[in-house]
Amino acid sequence: MAGPVSRREAALEKWLLVFLLFSGAGWVWEVALTALTQGRWVNRGMLRGPWLPVYGVGGAALCALLVRLRRRWAAPLVGALAGGLLEYGTALALELRFRQRWWDYTGWAGSIQGRVCLASLAGFALAGWMLMRLAPRVLERVERMPPGLRTALCRGVCLAFALDWSFSLLRPNMGAGITCPLGP
Repeated sequence: MAGPVSRREAALEKWLLVFLLFSGAGWVWEVALTALTQGRWVNRGMLRGPWLPVYGVGGAALCALLVRLRRRWAAPLVGALAGGLLEYGTALALELRFRQRWWDYTGWAGSIQGRVCLASLAGFALAGWMLMRLAPRVLERVERMPPGLRTALCRGVCLAFALDWSFSLLRPNMGAGITCPLGP
């Protein structure tokens, strides 16, 4: 049995759990939105499990940025800029690696090469505003978890995530309603 975790390990566990929490929340959001708009269930994202890492990275990064932000009015701007850059970069990386698109905003107002648009930037701005208020509470709740539970939860979910990621790099979640191939 492992001994108590160091402060560095506890901090790593905290941020991994925040990443996983937002990855799962993003998956729930995307699946629910797709079910409402298309009337059917679709497992969104490249991975097979209930997580979308782009939301995890964005949520954890915004939490880290926003808890230090002194000017509350800037939270939506930070959210929009950080989220837009992350979404654009993720779309580009997925397209280059798999020659598929997991989302396409072509034709939407303010679309930039179909990878980001004004509506998604507005969503990121709203997320920044909401996280400005929620981030301290989320971080505090994760920090207050019993250390043994936090460690076990972190290790177990990270193992499942890593297995899903490894499998999905070889056989990504693709198909009708999930991806569309890029042109020649």
